[in-house]
Amino acid sequence: MVARVSILMTVYNGLPYLPAAVESMLTQTYTDTELVIVDDGSTDGTPSYLASLDDPRVRIITQPNRGTAAAANAGLAACTGELLARMDADDVSVPHRLQSQVDLLDRRPDIGMVGSFTRILGDAGPDGVVALPTEHDEIVAALRAGRHALSHPTLLLRTELLRSIGGYWHFPLVDDWDMMLRMCEVTTVANIPEPLLLYRVHRGSLNGAGMARMRYSIDFARARAEARRAGRPEPTEEAFAAGRAALSPYRRLAFRATVGSLTHYRRAVAEKAGPHPWRGAPHLLVAVALRPDLVVRRLARHRAVRR
Repeated sequence: MVARVSILMTVYNGLPYLPAAVESMLTQTYTDTELVIVDDGSTDGTPSYLASLDDPRVRIITQPNRGTAAAANAGLAACTGELLARMDADDVSVPHRLQSQVDLLDRRPDIGMVGSFTRILGDAGPDGVVALPTEHDEIVAALRAGRHALSHPTLLLRTELLRSIGGYWHFPLVDDWDMMLRMCEVTTVANIPEPLLLYRVHRGSLNGAGMARMRYSIDFARARAEARRAGRPEPTEEAFAAGRAALSPYRRLAFRATVGSLTHYRRAVAEKAGPHPWRGAPHLLVAVALRPDLVVRRLARHRAVRR
């Protein structure tokens, strides 16, 4: 029997957080599901843990390490559900996440992809809520501007729509921003104004090099989206990289300031949600010094919640 919702999770060296992520999806109040997990060449205890799962709803795909986009596309090819839920291997979904999202898509056939607010999950437990825009036009405007508007691991979408846009791109870059922009071009999107996922942050979860790669990927996805809107050929990665290399010293410095600010802000959030919250203060100060506008915008979307 084909499940209505396919849950797609990719993982690379997912321990120690993977079991909690898997458990949170197997104990959803909405039960018409299958869980497709793509192991992207893990070298830790992940393969052994996955082999120990005996739930009939779970299917494991293994492949050599080829990156998240390749893993996601392999999983997409294996998913059989009418709806597809994304999930990261270190986050935790609340029990009614899928039920809330399925109910919304059933009520609103015009919506093809829905996410939600998230709640920060640190080493010391849950922390504040991250609020995002809820309406399509606001979401699209923010994504086009390079601002966070959808949380990828919260998404539930109509599977055939994702397949119709070609799934995830093939570049060895961070892949979610491109997918979200292209989905916004073919359907209405929304966020449920409730934290349906605990988004894990921890010290060292994203270093400067990782943030630079992420921001480069976002800018590349935005450039390709702008070309589509203008009716121009989408730039290749080589052409985009050449353009970035030719940027003026001022613009290169501005990019480094953005990367540095976001990296230190992420560390500040992780420390605040950890056992020694005061350790986040120096990182927050550096983030403010580098890009005060970014910090103000990010703080504005965080809602404090008592632990």
